[in-house]
Amino acid sequence: MTSVDGLYRQFVDASADCMKELDSEGVIRFVAGQGAQSLVVDDPDRLLGTRWVDLWPEEARSMVARVLERAASGERVDFVAARPSNAGSARWWEVMIAPVIAHDRLDHFIVISRDVTERVEVQAAIEAINELLQERLNETVARSASASTRYGTLMERFESEHGARRDAENRLAGVSEQLATARHGRDLAEASALQAQKQQAIGQLVSGIAHDFNNMLQTVIVSLSGLEEDAAELNPRHRRMLTYAVEGARHATALTRRLLAFARNQPSRPEPVDVGSLVKGFADFARHGMGGGVGVDVVCASGPLPVWLDRQGLEQALMNVCLNARDAMNGHGTIVIEVGERMGDTRFAAAVGEHSTLRQVFVSVADTGGGMSEEVRQRLFEPYFTTKAGGSGLGLAQVYGTVAQAGGGVEIESDAGIGTRIRLVFPHYPGSLESGD
Repeated sequence: MTSVDGLYRQFVDASADCMKELDSEGVIRFVAGQGAQSLVVDDPDRLLGTRWVDLWPEEARSMVARVLERAASGERVDFVAARPSNAGSARWWEVMIAPVIAHDRLDHFIVISRDVTERVEVQAAIEAINELLQERLNETVARSASASTRYGTLMERFESEHGARRDAENRLAGVSEQLATARHGRDLAEASALQAQKQQAIGQLVSGIAHDFNNMLQTVIVSLSGLEEDAAELNPRHRRMLTYAVEGARHATALTRRLLAFARNQPSRPEPVDVGSLVKGFADFARHGMGGGVGVDVVCASGPLPVWLDRQGLEQALMNVCLNARDAMNGHGTIVIEVGERMGDTRFAAAVGEHSTLRQVFVSVADTGGGMSEEVRQRLFEPYFTTKAGGSGLGLAQVYGTVAQAGGGVEIESDAGIGTRIRLVFPHYPGSLESGD
């Protein structure tokens, strides 16, 4: 791991494990995680440049060197071994070392160590109790062989001690189960706390950016409004460019509302929307936002296609999907947006809670790019997941959130080398487009 920004370095440092990156020669070039404090209390970065093998006791170094050799051959290796802490006490570690291959050769190693001293000590206690009980049992059997007249008494003692052993094993099993449950609960709590911190940090960042951007946008809007008052003095081409600028400012204003809603500073505003009309208006704007190498075609069914949703949220969702389609085609090709109506099935109705009708309104965005793999398709709408360098991983997460908020779902059709079609499906709104009833 050659570079870690400040935010994600905090996440790694919060881990209870000790995480290290070794170069191909086994020298430490990155170390983080609370487990690293067992090695160095004040500054784990002091370990940088140290051979990982040298951190182990003399008697364990040959074993650790063999583990590195196995990992260098492309094998992931797991082992458990003891190592003194910086306080001098022996601690047991469960270690995973995995090679990272680049350009058909070893680039570096990833090492994750977890302190399992408690688990080892519990296992040792169980084994010691079993040995003690076995010794007592052997003594009882030996005495019964030398004094047959006391057979009945010895059998009673045997049964009693066997029952005690069973009770002890049951109690130890219960303790082990409680320890496992406690560790699982701790891991879940740590994961929840990290996720909450990440969401809070991103929310604060987005909120600040949105407020600053909105203040600058007001200057642009005021200037454009002044030009609109004198639009009659402009030539047709300049009036057309002014229209595009005003439309862009309107979408930018909607974007700040979406950002503030993401940061939980502004609520969603659902209303009855004719999706066909919305998409036609959106396409005119999108054609100028995709770049000169990308065309946008719209195929729309006749008649109204009403849906109850947040208008600006759907526009932003469509923009995010279209931008992804543009990137998939490397900025050259045609995006086809299709709007229509269909009859759904009972599974969709149950999923979105729409029991009165199975009618659905859909918007599909199709590109002719390189498609996507099954792994990417499964994680496409995860927050912070991205395949683009410098991407935030929030664009398609916003798409999924907007559609789900409207009671809809997302369908993906994609094959590597062929292209991708993303279909946003919503329940048909039975009320009036004018009144919202």
